[in-house]
Amino acid sequence: MAKKIKLGTILPNDTFFYSISFDQPCQKVTREALKTHFPEPRGYRAYMGIHTEYKGFTNGLVVVQVKLPESTEHMLYLHVGLAELDIACTCGMPDGKLCRHAYMGLHSMAWHQYLDLERFYWPGFTNDEKIKVKFLDTEVSKGWIAVKPKAKYGNIFKSTIGFVGDKQLSIRERSKLQNIISGGQEVIGYCLAYNIGNYGNSLLPALVPCLGLTSKNNKNIVSFKQFGRADKPIHNINYTANQQLLNDIGYKQYGIAKTYDNLGGEEKRNEGAKLKQQVLNLWEQAIPLLLNEKYNYIYYLYWLKYLKDKPRKTEMQNCRYSLDRPVLSFTLKFHQDHFSLTAVVFVDGNPLKFNHKPHLFVFDEVTELCYLMPSVQDDDLLIWIFSHNNRLTILKEHFIEFHQSLLENLSRSYEVFYDNKAGKKIKYELKTVLFDSGIKNIFG
Repeated sequence: MAKKIKLGTILPNDTFFYSISFDQPCQKVTREALKTHFPEPRGYRAYMGIHTEYKGFTNGLVVVQVKLPESTEHMLYLHVGLAELDIACTCGMPDGKLCRHAYMGLHSMAWHQYLDLERFYWPGFTNDEKIKVKFLDTEVSKGWIAVKPKAKYGNIFKSTIGFVGDKQLSIRERSKLQNIISGGQEVIGYCLAYNIGNYGNSLLPALVPCLGLTSKNNKNIVSFKQFGRADKPIHNINYTANQQLLNDIGYKQYGIAKTYDNLGGEEKRNEGAKLKQQVLNLWEQAIPLLLNEKYNYIYYLYWLKYLKDKPRKTEMQNCRYSLDRPVLSFTLKFHQDHFSLTAVVFVDGNPLKFNHKPHLFVFDEVTELCYLMPSVQDDDLLIWIFSHNNRLTILKEHFIEFHQSLLENLSRSYEVFYDNKAGKKIKYELKTVLFDSGIKNIFG
């Protein structure tokens, strides 16, 4: 008879766990891999009538109830490590072999030919329920368990893995910006078309000319009639030389944005940075020309195809550009049992205030100015950290690993400040942080 173990208790020390190596580099168990650990039952009927139900995630163990047609209920206990899955069953797994309950249970849970267990790997968090409850949200249903960081902690560092999304980052020393030569004349109306979303599904911002009717005093545009594109230009307008330059820039950006929008996920990771750099270069040419223009707007665009439609006035907002380029920096803070790292963007020593981050721009809520980011690298870093509530969270015990894997490299290219116990922001130095937080200095 299966041994009954109360949910939420730590298993006896002599509990046998069977180990299954993951298919690297992911923490996944495939149905093909399971066949190497248990004699494969013949015929599809052997897999019918199997019932699995998630019961909880406590003390680092995922608890799953499994019932086979020919046997009583059993409980599986899954411990997710870095490179392997350790699984125990209340049957005890006679002879130290993977039991039928575990094989059938895992096979049933692998809906798409594999079982992804990465969400259960939280080293340093899940072996202490108080720590887990403090940092993680756990939602348990019969068919799924969701484990994710609490919103206020943003993106949490996992030992040996890092942060979500950090593998897409490339941090190099930045080249100095060249002075942008300013000059230009008036245009009728130009929109900075953008949207906000995850890195891969948000649009590259494009400059789009628009035709509108002005108010009686010509202070603003009261209605918008048409977007201008290369395949559908705005006619019956006496374009100035500057307007022709801006139109050409906008048409090029639209073509690049369309190419980017049509790329698949893997193609965006490979080609996205190059296309984004091309759009950034064009914005550097456009902004000096736009500074002298009377009718500039930002326009929230849900889909690029909507540029074929008539502009919606409700989505138009006045826009003022600045030639100043934001400076990206970071602040590290110690919170007794963990650290946080946040991004701060300055212009002339003043921090910008914003809650959303589109590609390449920062819209400051205080000055209501639109600032162009200085580089694709800066922009990618800022989007990445803002996509997680502008916060990276690192347990105190993981700090040295975090320093070696990310912070050391980051502090070479950017200003990183440490908010010490006295409430003063000082330049980040590893020895100072280790001393201030009581972490043993292994570097001497």
